[in-house]
Amino acid sequence: MRILVLMPLDEKSVYMAAGIYKALPHELQDRTFCMPMFMDYLVQTGLVKNWGYALFDTLLTAKKLYEADDEDLIIIGNTDKKYEFDAIFNFQDIEKDLPFEDEFVNKVKELVQSEEVLVKMINNLYENKDSIMPLHNCVATADFLTAYIETDPGLDKLRKEYEQKLEKLNGHYTSK
Repeated sequence: MRILVLMPLDEKSVYMAAGIYKALPHELQDRTFCMPMFMDYLVQTGLVKNWGYALFDTLLTAKKLYEADDEDLIIIGNTDKKYEFDAIFNFQDIEKDLPFEDEFVNKVKELVQSEEVLVKMINNLYENKDSIMPLHNCVATADFLTAYIETDPGLDKLRKEYEQKLEKLNGHYTSK
């Protein structure tokens, strides 16, 4: 099964992606690509000049990972719509459900309009309308993704379990 968790590809998303990744079981961590974390790694190690370069290197890496095999895969970030997923969720904020929006990618789109190769890489990414459900809270999201990928009992049942987990963790749950 392949799952995409839409998350902004920017520096502030590194902590959200890391929180979800940390809460996943080890066997799923091995099948998860956290794009904001990879971008941060590229910038911090000096492999790229800045977050703009990291964005395109990370989009290319996600593409290669998707094409590498057809086993379970969770991508936290965004990728080209030509890559199909069994489910697409979005995670915009740790505290509450919000629609997906990536201001950094939108700004980069404006900056690269004269570069044909870069435009092809960035102009066909998934959007909020492609998400079937917003998520928040890193631990509850990791538990939800684990249950979804391992048991596939149906979205309605998992949504209820996810909301119950949120209630336990936060004392209350507020959806959109």
